[in-house]
Amino acid sequence: MTNRLLSLCLSLVFLITILPTAAFAGEQPVFSLNGSATDSREEVREGGIVEIRVGGEYLKDLYGFELRLSYDADKLQYQEGSTSLDGFTIPPIVQDGELTFANTKLGHTKGLNGAAQLATFRFKAVEEGQAAIQLIRVKLVDSKVASAAYEPRLSHVVSIISEDEPSFSDIEDHWAKADIQRAAKMGWINGYEDGRFRPQDKVTRAQFATMLSRALAFDANADDANVFKDVEQIPAYARAHVSQAAAEGIVKGFEDNTFRPHRLISRSEIAVMVMRVIGYEETNQAGKQLVFADADHIQEWAYPAVVTAVDLGLIQGRGNNRFAPHGDATRAEAVVLILRVLDSTKG
Repeated sequence: MTNRLLSLCLSLVFLITILPTAAFAGEQPVFSLNGSATDSREEVREGGIVEIRVGGEYLKDLYGFELRLSYDADKLQYQEGSTSLDGFTIPPIVQDGELTFANTKLGHTKGLNGAAQLATFRFKAVEEGQAAIQLIRVKLVDSKVASAAYEPRLSHVVSIISEDEPSFSDIEDHWAKADIQRAAKMGWINGYEDGRFRPQDKVTRAQFATMLSRALAFDANADDANVFKDVEQIPAYARAHVSQAAAEGIVKGFEDNTFRPHRLISRSEIAVMVMRVIGYEETNQAGKQLVFADADHIQEWAYPAVVTAVDLGLIQGRGNNRFAPHGDATRAEAVVLILRVLDSTKG
């Protein structure tokens, strides 16, 4: 009896791979390829596990199946495949970024009807970058040993980040996510204790000066730094950075020699500060007109810097073609602008 069962099993395995394909009558099956995230894209750290599920709907008399997947073998390492369906699972064939997985029922029994999760696959993320997993071919076999093949061409994309890649709980869908993570990895910005970055929070003058000083690697312990009259009001974490940025000529105080560290910084002010880092000639922008609808609201002392920053692509307007010179800068905007300054000064 055991020999006959083994013989039948091997025969069914053989049939799955060599039978000519024939369309099942009636409604066609529909397949799905999903990961641990509900979206078609997900993020995982190096060394983490990516789990992929292959499902099928409108199945009729499903007795056996064969799945063929492709994956980026340089970034993903196949770990295992399994199915919750009854029957015999053929040892997977894995070669050169392609995976073939098959399962069949045993004995004289009817096939499955309706919907089912056909198989689950696990991969290990081994290299940073984008990696795609595709379901390229499905072959179904019914209890009468008739087969049909389909090419769903479904794809699931995984973003693999390095083990030490910073991650904040509130930037997943934010337009500046990649820049925020890059700046955090460089070490000149931090999140909060609750795991958030708060990208839309407004930035104070002390906070922006600190970001600039840390990003540009100023020597925050210089003794010849300018001291403002309200230096005691500057937060302890920012005091040395503000002083050094002032010594470098990047930040300046007001007419009464105060710095006003807790005042929210405006978009005009950050344009002027970053252009002091790069260097610009105010007279070179004389007479040049900006196309923003509110260009006439840009302060005279900031206009040349804004013109130059816009020309260099360092700063952009907001909605409705407005520059919003008096608008408060957000943490996300500050990070993106500083990164652009760093990139523009490379070399």
